[in-house]
Amino acid sequence: MLEFLRGPLLHAGGVDPTGWLWSDWNIEPTIAIGLLVLVAGYLFLTRTDATSSLTASSESPSLGRTQGVGGDKTARTVTAGQKTSFVAGAVVLFIALGPPLDDWSDHYLLLAHMVQHLLLIMLAAPLLLYGTPGWVLEPLTRNRVTNTIGYWLTRPVIAYAVANTVFVLWHVPMFYDMALRSQPVHVFEHVTMLATALLAWWPTLGPLPRWPRLALPLHSLYYFAMTLPGTAVGAFITFADPGLYVPYDTAQRIFGIDLATDQQAAGLLMWVALGTIYLLLITFSFFRWASREEAADREVAAQTRTTVAPSTSIPGDQGAQATS
Repeated sequence: MLEFLRGPLLHAGGVDPTGWLWSDWNIEPTIAIGLLVLVAGYLFLTRTDATSSLTASSESPSLGRTQGVGGDKTARTVTAGQKTSFVAGAVVLFIALGPPLDDWSDHYLLLAHMVQHLLLIMLAAPLLLYGTPGWVLEPLTRNRVTNTIGYWLTRPVIAYAVANTVFVLWHVPMFYDMALRSQPVHVFEHVTMLATALLAWWPTLGPLPRWPRLALPLHSLYYFAMTLPGTAVGAFITFADPGLYVPYDTAQRIFGIDLATDQQAAGLLMWVALGTIYLLLITFSFFRWASREEAADREVAAQTRTTVAPSTSIPGDQGAQATS
């Protein structure tokens, strides 16, 4: 087993692509087919739902948008924004795992590998999760085992711990080198990073009410906590001696990027990009919460004025009533 994991290089240091822009422009069939099936299945589900909802609406307006799976009252609708988000997430996956970025990552640049990881974690995962309607996942809540597992894995502390443990471990040199030396391990790396990234985003984007997300005031705190692992990993890579990940030591240099610059740029990208994205999310969440609180205060004030106004009488009218 260890010999398999420590076997000959299949990526960096192996046979380099010879095509334009240092890429053979070969699309991995499993990735292309998998993404096509994913998008086609999603569009089929949402299209079928829209058609059935339209038919039900014409037959009975009261049932048109509420009939759920198995006859329950869960709304089976999907917005145009959700569809766009899901398809965009699939496109991001294709960009991250397809040429030329995948070739650069596998054979030449640590920086390209960091870009892959950021695309998977910070774009593909939230876009796919936001685009998934709750009713698609709702069958998981009907089985006691899957419901219990799903509920506990999506709790903020557990989701945070699992996702960031996987994230940090895959950037430990020993495990990182394994992924570059073995194609199955490399696939497993990307699958686990994407899957746990979906968990990491659940506390703020989860669509299932039975696996509830965090209250809005806590979103900013959660996003701040999410900056810490990325900062630690990015700083570790940036300040480490060049050659932290051995397979890149013998890789051909492209775009004039030497080994030290490649490693420092990769670390800074992970450090600065993650921090910047989460800072924007913290700001957005705070102002969204503040706006909601302000709207609630205005509504309370309006209701108070409505309640007080009828009970307020005019002195002149009281005098007239007394005289009469």
